[in-house]
Amino acid sequence: MTAAAMGGGIAVRDIRAGRPQLLLEVSRRLEARRRRLLVLAELVLWRRAAAPRWSGAGSSAAADRYGTVVAGLGQLAGSIAVAGHALGHAAQRLQSALDLVGRADRRAADEGAWVDDDGRLFLPVRASLGDGVGEAHRARLDDLLRAEVDACLQQARRAATQTDEELHRVLLVAARGVSTAEPGGSTRSPTTASTAAASHGSPAWAEVGVGDWPVPPPTAAGVFASAAWWRSLTDEERRALTRERPEWVGPRDGVPAAARHEANLLLLDRAERTATARASEAQRRGSPWNAEERTRAQEEVDGIRAVRDVLSRRDGGPRRLLLLDTQEADLRAVVAVGDVDRAEHVVTFVGGLSTMVGADLRRYDTTFARMRSEALAMAPGQDVAVVTWMGYDAPQMHEITSSIDRNVLNPKLARDSAGALAGFVTGLEAARDRPAHQTVWAHSYGGTLAGFASLHTSAIDDVAVFGAPGLPFTDIAQTALKPGGLNVLGAIGDDVFSYGWMVHGTPPQEVGGAVRLSTFAPKQPGVGCNHWLRPRSAFVDVGRTSAGHSDYLRAGTDSAHNLVAVAAGRPDLRILQGADERACTTTGPSLGSDPLRWPRPLP
Repeated sequence: MTAAAMGGGIAVRDIRAGRPQLLLEVSRRLEARRRRLLVLAELVLWRRAAAPRWSGAGSSAAADRYGTVVAGLGQLAGSIAVAGHALGHAAQRLQSALDLVGRADRRAADEGAWVDDDGRLFLPVRASLGDGVGEAHRARLDDLLRAEVDACLQQARRAATQTDEELHRVLLVAARGVSTAEPGGSTRSPTTASTAAASHGSPAWAEVGVGDWPVPPPTAAGVFASAAWWRSLTDEERRALTRERPEWVGPRDGVPAAARHEANLLLLDRAERTATARASEAQRRGSPWNAEERTRAQEEVDGIRAVRDVLSRRDGGPRRLLLLDTQEADLRAVVAVGDVDRAEHVVTFVGGLSTMVGADLRRYDTTFARMRSEALAMAPGQDVAVVTWMGYDAPQMHEITSSIDRNVLNPKLARDSAGALAGFVTGLEAARDRPAHQTVWAHSYGGTLAGFASLHTSAIDDVAVFGAPGLPFTDIAQTALKPGGLNVLGAIGDDVFSYGWMVHGTPPQEVGGAVRLSTFAPKQPGVGCNHWLRPRSAFVDVGRTSAGHSDYLRAGTDSAHNLVAVAAGRPDLRILQGADERACTTTGPSLGSDPLRWPRPLP
């Protein structure tokens, strides 16, 4: 590399030409020289100790001379140590930049594209598919490719340039043997700095006070930029950031789940202490005037306890905490069961009205652990991970009458939260070495939110909405989902599904290109129901039939089977809606009470 200050930054061709192993070799040789100097200094001291004793001016002069030689050897060894550490660290950072360029090259090659030495992406000439949905899907993939390649190359250049500048400054410090200021005004030599760096496992230049390492993450730059920033760091820097700046790591889409989990556990400890203290104080000041404060404080404590409970579970696969946010009105949390960093299939579930962490996370996790096992059976040899995404403040029952913007009848909250869902799913992709098949399961108002998220450029492959009141588009081509990527489920007696479109846009079952999946199992064809005759248990398999708004995830139902088939990437195993079911779920006048609709909590 050349000093960036003299050339305006490191180019992609310069990074490709970089040889970090040569810097490592120089670092190793400098370390060997440093050790020799220390041995030499010890020999000088030994000879001084072994020399005949005498007194007088000559003896004092000899002692001073020995001291000067030993101090000089120590200072030289210290300067070499700083230079060696700096070169070793620069080699790691350069390797990270090379890896980023390599990732951009691989991602481009996967799509038949290539990146030149100036960092320009060239897409292949593509033949027309003659299909609007397919064309929109391919355009979305190209947009994602451009965003990822651009982020990788920009961060690679930034990291290489910063490394070059820092290395230049540190080598000057080492060459001059300049002592650096300590807190409180004292000084220390490069020898002391190198010893401290070695003992703390930190980069030498961080100890000599040159530079600003590690660099902070990008702000408002997208998940691919965050992923590239994380990849540009050394393993040492990642560990330090996770430990010392968990708020930079835990909530950041684009960072691997393993690192986010580790950082979020630290944030969970902080949040628990704060929430417990706040709840205790609210109870201590208990009065009719702070009832709402006490309720809010207790809900946050309950939510944190629910998170801890779920994380401690050992059934169904490892849990990972991917988000803990206490800054909003309601606690937000995202918990995964399974390895989202490596699983071939990743599912993200979005709940609807009245969803809250403290009240719902445990039962969702129990249900999804079961459904994950079913998905594993459908996809032998492949892994599946299921994420409970409670990353938005779901509308609550009391807000139907007390709020306009957060009212379940208003799509504003779904529209405003769609970017967070799209960013989360795309961040999972950006953090991985290989793409996953990603599905979004969305219930009720969460289906409307997922619909808005589908309008974003994201890594969502399949969407399955069940009990959704309406979607903000009329054709799947508007979403850039793959052909057949929108799956719609609506149960008998689900009035939210049947009538919600009146305030939330297009009825899900009427969206062009949507695939209607079964939630209804007649015992034999032709004995179901029509617009005026409700289904009777004598005509349907009650165990396999979902009824009402909260029965879709029940074990054994066709709806749960269909959701699992979509998640496992097995569209061939889906049960499509038949004519009998269509007659039962067609929108129309009120059909009265539903004999199949018995009280059941949402699994």
